[in-house]
Amino acid sequence: MAPSTEGKLSFGTKLTYGLGDFASQLMWSLASSYLVLFYTDNVGLAAGSVGILMLVARVADALFDPLLGAYAERHPTKHGRFRPWLLYASPILAVSVVLTFMTVPGGDVTKFLWAGATYLFMGFMYSAVNLPYGALASVMTRDGDERVSLMSFRMIGTNLGAVALSALTMPLVLHFSGVGDGETTTTTGFTITAAILACIAVPMFWLVFAKSKEIIQPQISETRVPLKETLKVVLGNKPLMLVTVALFLSLTNLFGRLAVVIYYYIYLMGRYDLIAPLMMLPSIMGAIGIACFARLSKTLGKKKTVILSLTITAIPTILLFFVDPSNLTLVILLTALYGLGNFAVPVLMSMVPDAIDYAQDKTGVRSDGTAYAATSMGTKIASAVGGAMGAMLLGAFGYVANQQQTEVAALGINVTVNLFPAAASLLAIIPVALYPITEQKYAEITARLRARQAAQQTTDEA
Repeated sequence: MAPSTEGKLSFGTKLTYGLGDFASQLMWSLASSYLVLFYTDNVGLAAGSVGILMLVARVADALFDPLLGAYAERHPTKHGRFRPWLLYASPILAVSVVLTFMTVPGGDVTKFLWAGATYLFMGFMYSAVNLPYGALASVMTRDGDERVSLMSFRMIGTNLGAVALSALTMPLVLHFSGVGDGETTTTTGFTITAAILACIAVPMFWLVFAKSKEIIQPQISETRVPLKETLKVVLGNKPLMLVTVALFLSLTNLFGRLAVVIYYYIYLMGRYDLIAPLMMLPSIMGAIGIACFARLSKTLGKKKTVILSLTITAIPTILLFFVDPSNLTLVILLTALYGLGNFAVPVLMSMVPDAIDYAQDKTGVRSDGTAYAATSMGTKIASAVGGAMGAMLLGAFGYVANQQQTEVAALGINVTVNLFPAAASLLAIIPVALYPITEQKYAEITARLRARQAAQQTTDEA
């Protein structure tokens, strides 16, 4: 049965929507988790140079998002404003991912320029798919609980995609690297693996396109406003800005750790054989945590639920800093607890459409695309800061690829993998605490928007 204009979404709709982030993990998070290692240990770039490259590319990419969001929300098609991007841009994204996990003959400068150009192109194409995908959620329902549920399915898709990514990536890379000892990667191994995962991901985006519907259709007057006015509404939307900052910090924790945790397993634990299961563990536990605890927002409220999650994720990583990496039992237990606590993001993301409704109620302007561009910028910069800061910290502590690390370099890996993400999680609590939309206030906003829509329909029919 088709969902109603304002209310419930079917289980199948939510499940299919979650496939979009499963697919994203197979491409974008492939880069987030393995690209730093690929650049340093396979291409041969210095860790500090990789940090600069990733930071500059992501910031430039983030500046592209507002233009894309403003264009998408102003140009409806027969398929809607956001769905067509999933159909047409996802194959180009797949090609860009494969190019990013390739290199070219030549010196370090040539390889650096190729890496920068392909990484930037991949970022642009990821925006062209993921920004409309995120904005689509804001027009599928206006029910607050359904939005939490929809985002929970999305983040379960994220975590299960990360599980699949962790389970498949290193075995495939090592297999296609064709090295006898089974513990050395090659550029070819990464390239073929990227191509396989990209080919799996594209049909999933096409399925999201086919099954998701844009139910909320704003009046033309609410979207066809000057870009300057739209940006003013978005930047003046205090709840949206607070959510964006909170997402930035919580995702800096997530992406920052993802980008460098493999160094902990290789150089501090010395366990190539445990890379896949240890990379999978936080994602498996994260999916369980979201399924079990994201629904706490119905009783605790969204703010308290997010604060609880951020606290739970910070504590295990602080403890891991002091644990001997050879103590496998404690490493596994604390890594599992870290993953279990990662249920903040779906609740935070469900607060984005609430903030969009808040601005529509206050100003009469609905800016789904541009608003999601703001949060996408936060996500992109979080990915940049997380990965870049991780690479820069490794370089600052004296990391040298493919060698036994010094005591100082080993300390740097530990700081980067554990203390840096914990600090980001704890800082994220501050903007969440300042978020002003309570459940009661949102109910009042929804009632006014529904009344206006009904009045407009009555006027149109008359």
